[in-house]
Amino acid sequence: MEQVVLIICMENKNSMRKSKFEYYMNALHYCLYKGEVWSNFKVERQVYGLIGFLSTVLGLRKYWVKRVEKLHNDKELQEYLYGKEWGQSISLAHHWFGFFYSGYSSFLSFVLLGAVYGILGDVNQIILIVIVAVPIGLCYIPAYRAVFSKDPYLKYFKQFEKEDEQWHKKWKWITIAFCIGSIAFVIGGIFAMHGASLFFRE
Repeated sequence: MEQVVLIICMENKNSMRKSKFEYYMNALHYCLYKGEVWSNFKVERQVYGLIGFLSTVLGLRKYWVKRVEKLHNDKELQEYLYGKEWGQSISLAHHWFGFFYSGYSSFLSFVLLGAVYGILGDVNQIILIVIVAVPIGLCYIPAYRAVFSKDPYLKYFKQFEKEDEQWHKKWKWITIAFCIGSIAFVIGGIFAMHGASLFFRE
């Protein structure tokens, strides 16, 4: 009986850890998406402003106002720019999430690369690619399952959109720290690669 209770408790803990990890990953992905939406909106405003100024100078202001109104009512265009399932903003969010998440596991890749260089010296380029890609790929699997496998991020996006301003500010700064940390791990990994190479060479 005690063993059954212990197994159930362990399963519950594992489930809670998995749930927290999934929540964290989707929150980061959501904030990256919101950042892309903000960035695209700013670019769109600047382009519209510039063309609007030129249209005023050329005496085409009325035509441009109608054109802008038509663009804002174009659902397919708005979905392409800001949609959550496909389009520019979400595609870039997918890309940046994978890029920054992989930065952490790249530290291990760099260390392994340094060790191989130290032990074997120059090796085949294909082997080097495998040494770099395998740790990153294996470490990315849990994040991929948490965010992209059967698109659970869409469910989380609906949840996060209901959160208050304080939540959004908190996770914005967490996401910024996540991105900076990823870059720091990549830079640290390069130094660690050099150190591992010297260590194993001796």
